Amino acid sequence: MSSILKNILFAILSTLAALGLMWWVYRGFDFGGLVSFFTHRTNYLWMSLAALFGVCANVLRSLRWRELLRGAGIQISVRRSVELIFISYLVNSLTPRLGELTRSLLVRRGDPEVTTKALGTVVVEKLVDVACLVVVAGIAVMLRWKATVGLVDKVGEGLQWVVPSYSFYIIVGGFVCLLIGISLPLWHHVRRFFRNLWLGISALSRLESPLTFVSLSAAIWTFNFLQMFVLVPCFPGLEDISTADFIHVFAAASIGMLLPTPAGAGPWHFAIVKTLTLSYGVEKAVAQSFAFISHGIKTLLVIFLGLIGCFGYNQSLISRVRQRK
Repeated sequence: MSSILKNILFAILSTLAALGLMWWVYRGFDFGGLVSFFTHRTNYLWMSLAALFGVCANVLRSLRWRELLRGAGIQISVRRSVELIFISYLVNSLTPRLGELTRSLLVRRGDPEVTTKALGTVVVEKLVDVACLVVVAGIAVMLRWKATVGLVDKVGEGLQWVVPSYSFYIIVGGFVCLLIGISLPLWHHVRRFFRNLWLGISALSRLESPLTFVSLSAAIWTFNFLQMFVLVPCFPGLEDISTADFIHVFAAASIGMLLPTPAGAGPWHFAIVKTLTLSYGVEKAVAQSFAFISHGIKTLLVIFLGLIGCFGYNQSLISRVRQRK
């Protein structure tokens, strides 16, 4: 099976998974009730703040990635790093995980060595984000231990009949066998790939300012949290949700985003709705509305910024061609 067919199949399956989860979460939901949300002028202020925090998070993410690229010996302008981050998230909203490869390819088109090193820095970035997620989840569990245990028990009871316990080991074992089978005939290419990949990953040890990198990571996750948290005043049913409670909700939503669906649709909504309703007794309609609006703002922002990134990137290519002429 060619890589193109694999990507198409993956896109179809992830989209079907997202649609299935969205149907499951929103079955019986009255979408007409969302109209009243947009009739309150004060909501537009909070939505604007949410969008602003989202832009800040993405810009800071581009600066952090640029630090990794410089550590790998790849020089790139701030503008280009911002454009590529915007483009990658736009691509991810259509085909999960393809955005990371896209921005690695666009760092320096036609140079496979730079592309592989850039991909290594993306791997580091994702590992750092996983570490940040572990920290956030740890804080959420410490703040709301009983709520977390109760949530896991209630959700687990509903999923036992869907996902047998042994299926995880079957999937992991099959993936390892498939990886070995593909790698053996192409060992020389694989070895060169991983050598360049390691050069990108090892950029973490060659950072000019590790403190700046850590600060950027903390700021990115803070802005991601604020992008959701500022929307709480828009929903009357959430007035009793404290900051600690919402850290719990944010952690659950972030874990849900690990599932590869277009723009995180489905897992995001499921995690938020289940956490708010099962742990904090929020009305289901309010939780559904909050999940839908917060995800809608994130998605529209990604599309808007992605289009800006595509326009800026293409404009720079056109101007470079003209200069050569």
